Amino acid sequence: RIIERSAGSRGMAELRRRRPPAETSEPLPSDASDTLSDTDVDCGASSASETDMAERDPSREAGSFGPADHTSGENKLTKLVKRLFFGTSLLLFLIFVLSLGHLTTLAMLLIAQVLMFRELVNVRYKTRLVKTIPWFRTTQWGWFWCCMVYSYGNSFSQEKLLSLIRSPTLVGMLPYVQLLSMAAYSFMLMLFVLTLKAGYYKYQVGQLAWTMAVIVVTVVQVNSFTQNIFNGLFWFLYPVGLVICNDSMAYFCGLAWGKKLTQKPFLAISPNKTWEGFFGGGICTVIFAFYFPLLLVSYFHPTVCPCEALFDPWIDCETPPPFLPLLPLERDYTKTRSHFEPLLSSALESYDALQRQLLGQSQPLLRIQLHGLALGAFASLVAPFGGFFASGIKRAYKIKDFSAIIPGHGGVFDRIDCQLIMGLFTYIYTSTIVDGGGLIARERVLALATALPAEERLLLYRELTASLRDAKLL
Repeated sequence: RIIERSAGSRGMAELRRRRPPAETSEPLPSDASDTLSDTDVDCGASSASETDMAERDPSREAGSFGPADHTSGENKLTKLVKRLFFGTSLLLFLIFVLSLGHLTTLAMLLIAQVLMFRELVNVRYKTRLVKTIPWFRTTQWGWFWCCMVYSYGNSFSQEKLLSLIRSPTLVGMLPYVQLLSMAAYSFMLMLFVLTLKAGYYKYQVGQLAWTMAVIVVTVVQVNSFTQNIFNGLFWFLYPVGLVICNDSMAYFCGLAWGKKLTQKPFLAISPNKTWEGFFGGGICTVIFAFYFPLLLVSYFHPTVCPCEALFDPWIDCETPPPFLPLLPLERDYTKTRSHFEPLLSSALESYDALQRQLLGQSQPLLRIQLHGLALGAFASLVAPFGGFFASGIKRAYKIKDFSAIIPGHGGVFDRIDCQLIMGLFTYIYTSTIVDGGGLIARERVLALATALPAEERLLLYRELTASLRDAKLL
């Protein structure tokens, strides 16, 4: 017995020696070593296991700024009704804002940028244990507004948007936007260096890197939406509609057929997503992308018109080339030397017959419908990964939603995470593939020409006359 007790005592002593040190949530002292990583500081140099971290919800810790779990305790029907109600309300609000014109839509976009930046920087701010760093929030918002001023100033300094501004005062101020942005950038750089505190260097640099990454998402990427809005509200509404369609149809297809064809999960980072929902939503989105332009062109024709003046309400215009029929059906393609056009004519006639059966009337194939197939494919295959990217951030920081500003949906970034890359692709696609003649109206070109000095206007007239004569149009 004495031997057994001695062995047991030695075993307990060995276990106590092997036991990891207890967790501490105390902030590091000011003279702490900088060898700790940014994650170590955020988590209080915790040695907890991954399982323990998964059980701990940072949004419920003391001093947390995170949103409450606003969907806990609700059944699936209640959640669905809440999502449908507030989702429909958001859609109606979007339509109302679009009806007010281009400038109002741009103002809504700016508000969304501010809310997204606030939500994303709060992700790391609410788990930080260091609360003694001076000017912490001020520097974050300073970097944001510095980039916002440069982004919008640079956009309106380009010739395409510069022609929309009729105020000589505003036009005269635009050349100084870059100088103002440079001054703000220099001030923020100096302020950041002056606020560096011993013991927290890596933490502060890590926060700066996170802030810059958020600015890329909320400012640099969203800058493309400005061009889309003023090229015509169609180029803003159409990609937004594609993402909404894909998100909704993927949900319902997954609800109806999820895990019936394969039990293999689609993505580990988003276990509720299924292969059936992903591909079912993609097929529905491509079909929707093909027919949705017909609705907008036929019943909401002013949406295809580029903006002519910044502060004027949107008006109707001649149909831009991207929204015209691909080829007229009445043309006789049998007399052409090309072997491609008769085949195209046959395909168009088959499409026309299908339209007569479905719609009861003839409807020519529009060019934008073919472009819509490419946009619909992107919205189905690539845009959902914007949402998966947001899911990765939420899982990394153990939060359910970025905020609770929209009941049943979470935050603004929760709703438009897929929209950001879709809007950027739309801008790149329209700039490189779609006929550019439909994006710049004659009135805007004339406004740019009249802003030139008299000598340059005369030179432009001579060059244009020579070009028309070479083309045998004069």
